[in-house]
Amino acid sequence: MSEKSTNPGALPRGIPDDRPAAGDDPAPLSFRLDELRPWGIAAYAAAGMAPADAVTVVDNQLWSDRRGVDTHGFQRVSWYVNWFRDGTTDPTAQCEIVTRTPSVLVADGHHGLGQLVITRFMEQLIDAARESGLVVGVIRNSNDWGCGANYPYRAAEEGFVCYGTTTSVPNLAPFGSRRKLFGNNPIVWTFPRRNDPPIVLDMAITPVALGKVLRARSEGKEIPEAWGFLDRDGNPTVDPDVAMRGIVPAIGGYKGIGMVTASNIAAGILAGSAHTGDVAVGHRGQFFLLMNPGVFRDLDGYHDDIESMVDQIRAAGAEDALPGQTVYLPGELEQLEMDRRTAIGTVSYPASVVRSLRRIGDELGVRFDCEAC
Repeated sequence: MSEKSTNPGALPRGIPDDRPAAGDDPAPLSFRLDELRPWGIAAYAAAGMAPADAVTVVDNQLWSDRRGVDTHGFQRVSWYVNWFRDGTTDPTAQCEIVTRTPSVLVADGHHGLGQLVITRFMEQLIDAARESGLVVGVIRNSNDWGCGANYPYRAAEEGFVCYGTTTSVPNLAPFGSRRKLFGNNPIVWTFPRRNDPPIVLDMAITPVALGKVLRARSEGKEIPEAWGFLDRDGNPTVDPDVAMRGIVPAIGGYKGIGMVTASNIAAGILAGSAHTGDVAVGHRGQFFLLMNPGVFRDLDGYHDDIESMVDQIRAAGAEDALPGQTVYLPGELEQLEMDRRTAIGTVSYPASVVRSLRRIGDELGVRFDCEAC
């Protein structure tokens, strides 16, 4: 099942070579959500998933696209279908709880698709947290989780503070080295509010999510030098292809590498999953912590203080913002984009992504017949 590369300058494991073709329109193409959803469900079903499981995966991916994290949504349909074909991911695998106590759940994803097995795991974690008030969960033999905010967001909608992190395929080197040992293991915190969407911190341990570098690559664009990517010799690069094959920076230098080391332990070693340089498609792990704030203090007091904090942040943005700057809550820009895209009912993809959807549709016998609008 391992697909380690012996080429140190190769793309990360499981990432397709989907650069733009000559003649591609540089402008993204927009499609209706109500047309994308049934096509996606049919495509995954044709690739071997049960229809109900395909619904879960598609809704997860379109949640990401609506949120503006469209590098982690339908852009990855072709990735996942290819993983089914090469045997690194099982389209029929389900989440199995292997250890259960009142406050701990340990699961095995059996190399299933991350959006499916992690969603099912989060559903069980939420049920457990309702009973105990606090639960820790780890899942092994899982997969790419797409937009990581999806799962803690679900917990926050049910009233729980939630933290989550994941392992991912090696992209980052120990500070001072060029050998890639750690994934860009993102972390997510969500905090419920009384009447508004959760506060969401969803951050990669690189200056930007690597999906944005891959999107620039698929669009044939350069990346900003300020992102800090280096080639294999340590020289700055704005070429996204060179960046993905070169030295990927961590935020804060050695501090960022310390953070990915900690998440590697929590989501990899503690979960009994692959860790460090052994992480591969179908061999990832995740760690989640869910807490009912009402266990720690009066729930109304928690909500009052959350809103007091929000009011202070709003006031700082209204009264003392720097020139040309707007102050937002963590995750607020994504929430605003989600509200906007949901209202208009469309999302957009570059030509290379549309081409991959059409190709996969033809190969699966499920023609991508969604009309650009």
